Amino acid sequence: MVSKIIRIILVNVESTPCTFVTNGQQITYGVRGNTIHFRVVLTGIPPTGSGWTAIGFGNSMFSGLDVIVVRVLNGRVIVTDEFVRGFQSPVPDRQNNVQVYGLRYENGVVVASFSRSVFSTEQMDANLSGCSPWKFSVGLNRMSPQGHLFHHSQTPFHRVVCINQCTV
Repeated sequence: MVSKIIRIILVNVESTPCTFVTNGQQITYGVRGNTIHFRVVLTGIPPTGSGWTAIGFGNSMFSGLDVIVVRVLNGRVIVTDEFVRGFQSPVPDRQNNVQVYGLRYENGVVVASFSRSVFSTEQMDANLSGCSPWKFSVGLNRMSPQGHLFHHSQTPFHRVVCINQCTV
């Protein structure tokens, strides 16, 4: 009986997703198998709100970042797989490696659920195994009416993520 209780406790401790939380924004992420699952929640978005937020993988914009961009555009939520180098708008990857499971924008709340592989076959995508630097954009940043991103209004938060410590 005691070993059964200990085993149950260990399973619960090991299956914990990680989160990034700041000012009305929560990003929950964790790995299952070779897939990283994400859930982005933004609150306090006005009915006519538009803009973007992103999760970047890599050291810096100067060396290049693999990014997953979440756009709110004309009442729709759009998730794309992109790459950026330097101070310019990111460009969509030739192959979209992001699987979208759910998108919602209602009552001032945006929710996007999606996943991508830990290991990528595309040249511009980062390998996310082990520990790697991630960047978290804050809130909705400005963009053009066509959905082109303008520079983030706040420096993204840098965090080294060891994805094997974040499980779902």
